[in-house]
Amino acid sequence: MVWLIGEDEVNQVLRIEDAIRVSEEAYLEVDQGKAANRPRTFTTAPTGGGDFMANTMEGILTGKGVYCLRISAGTRPTTPGFSRSGDDHSSYRHLYDLESGRLIAIVYGSAIGNTRVQAINAVAAKHMARPDASRMALIGSGYQARRAIDAMRAVRPIRQVAVYSKTPEHKTRFVAEMQRIHEGIEVRTADTAAEAVKGAEIVAAATNSHGPVCQGAWLEPGMHLTGVLPREFDLECYERADHMVIYNRLHARDYTLSRGPEEAPLATPSHAHLLKDAPEITDVVSGRVAGRLNDNQITLFANGGHGWGLDGGPGYGIQEAAVAKLIYDLARERGLGRKVDF
Repeated sequence: MVWLIGEDEVNQVLRIEDAIRVSEEAYLEVDQGKAANRPRTFTTAPTGGGDFMANTMEGILTGKGVYCLRISAGTRPTTPGFSRSGDDHSSYRHLYDLESGRLIAIVYGSAIGNTRVQAINAVAAKHMARPDASRMALIGSGYQARRAIDAMRAVRPIRQVAVYSKTPEHKTRFVAEMQRIHEGIEVRTADTAAEAVKGAEIVAAATNSHGPVCQGAWLEPGMHLTGVLPREFDLECYERADHMVIYNRLHARDYTLSRGPEEAPLATPSHAHLLKDAPEITDVVSGRVAGRLNDNQITLFANGGHGWGLDGGPGYGIQEAAVAKLIYDLARERGLGRKVDF
């Protein structure tokens, strides 16, 4: 029997606090040699109306006894800003039991994508941001930004959030919605990104930008920076950071209509050399490396890694496995989803 878990069920059971917890547990399994991770791959082909792309990753967590294959696929117009992340609305997690090798669940839900990404940002902030960080700058008002405040509130005593977006009407609607959701804290608009960043202790970029949205000239001692893509922070941000941590060093691969992966180097941002010896998030979670040494350090979590692949990095299949297993367990416990005999 295979458990089919859809959008409605995911929305009922998936909480950011639980996603943060199981993500941190997954990174500990990496440190203990109990997890396996395949780098992200992009498999593409031209179509009559644009480009088809399949964006896949996979991971094994022996402690949880599961293997997960995540597939996101979609066709989009061929444009300079074409996203390499695929279409999350056509994104499925196939969960297998390690002991039997059987498929036990197929999990779909658009909320999984931004929950997973912001959960790792929260794990990093838990270890790297100042313990008393209460003021947050949020640059962006879209898909990723929707979970960013939830995530940071789960690990730090956030009391004020200043939001900037390059699209004023989106910003206004987003702030109004966040004010309704996050009672008891101040969520306000900022006229510029620099205004949002001023005085913040956590700076979260949550955009789809291929260029900088935060400048190093704006940074102040004690700040913690985190984002989604590698180019959201300019080179000076990376140069001014006292301590940087990366996601991982796995290389994403591109497969096109040829006999193997593309051999040409993938796009590498100008700050890549500064991250050459940076520890991975696993090193911080395990306690092998300190996330912060004092309250004045500027810390930066480079979620996008070195920028391999235009989406900013290869992703972490084990986190997909952890979140899919979490959803599977909660759905079964509550009798949600459908059982199908294949």
